[in-house]
Amino acid sequence: MGLPTSALAATLSLDPVNGTFNRGCNFSLNVNLDTQGGQTDGTDAILIYDPSRMTAQSITNGIIYPDYPGNTIDNSTGKVSILSLASVDKFFSGKGTLATVNFTVQSTAPTGVTQVSFDFDPNNKAKTTDSNVVERATILDLLSSVVNGNYIIGTGSCGAQTSPAPTIGPGTSGTVVTQFPGGRQGTVVVGTPPAQPKTLDQFVDKTGEGPGTPQLTFTLAIIGSVLTVLGILGLALL
Repeated sequence: MGLPTSALAATLSLDPVNGTFNRGCNFSLNVNLDTQGGQTDGTDAILIYDPSRMTAQSITNGIIYPDYPGNTIDNSTGKVSILSLASVDKFFSGKGTLATVNFTVQSTAPTGVTQVSFDFDPNNKAKTTDSNVVERATILDLLSSVVNGNYIIGTGSCGAQTSPAPTIGPGTSGTVVTQFPGGRQGTVVVGTPPAQPKTLDQFVDKTGEGPGTPQLTFTLAIIGSVLTVLGILGLALL
């Protein structure tokens, strides 16, 4: 039995959506989820890639769902499955990194354009083996669109390629809502912590000792004393 449709619309996307990855080099793709305001009980993201060009090495789970019970990699067919679930008393709503997939470009990979795409058929909601975003407390599929990735396989050095840094925690935004006894709800906002202002002792001078060190404080005290004495002498001479 297939998943019914919903008026809400969620999206799955890859980050980056394009780039150059060279033979023999590693790269990572973030799988990002945007529930578009929908409350979700879980998400299945199925990726398809060319196994003659790249090999999936591992999957790093995100933090927007607590349970990833069905992650699998099949390099013989070129398929990565990311299956995530919310807990009984929590749902996820917002934007965040579902997972990061780590790849290696094969040393004999054909050069040129290749694609990593989501297995998703927007016209066939009866299909339950493709990518889905399940609405909270229902079996409705909220997924309405996906953003696939188009890449170039090159022959340069690994330092010359472009690849994103994983954004598992920072960069995630949204809410995880917990249901407490009596019907009360507690909301945890998942987001990037604000940058902390630097203090003086975080800056280091050329001697290797910051201005907050005892040595520099003692030196400044001596200079201050000398300037005070010179000031008194100057007044005496006037």
